[in-house]
Amino acid sequence: MKEIKIKQYINGDTAVSYEDGKKCQKDIVKYLEQCEKVNLDFYGIDYVITAFLNPIIGDLILKYGDEVMKRIGIKNANESIIKKIKLVKDGALVRREDLVE
Repeated sequence: MKEIKIKQYINGDTAVSYEDGKKCQKDIVKYLEQCEKVNLDFYGIDYVITAFLNPIIGDLILKYGDEVMKRIGIKNANESIIKKIKLVKDGALVRREDLVE
């Protein structure tokens, strides 16, 4: 399993930039395309917004389907980050259902 440290894509302890999320997404996709599982390590991150999470969770669900989340693990995320991840995941699943119909 590959590990991606979110801290390497941001400055400080907050992840708020969509562009930073896109940089992280590129590395995640690289591993997924090699059939690797990926752990996203949120160590040292206190706060994220959905703009950062959209490319690394939402866009991947839209592209690969909800099964992709079985290949992406979450590590060292506080309760607030977990809630935001769930929010983005649920939103992407709703959008994906709309695309299928």
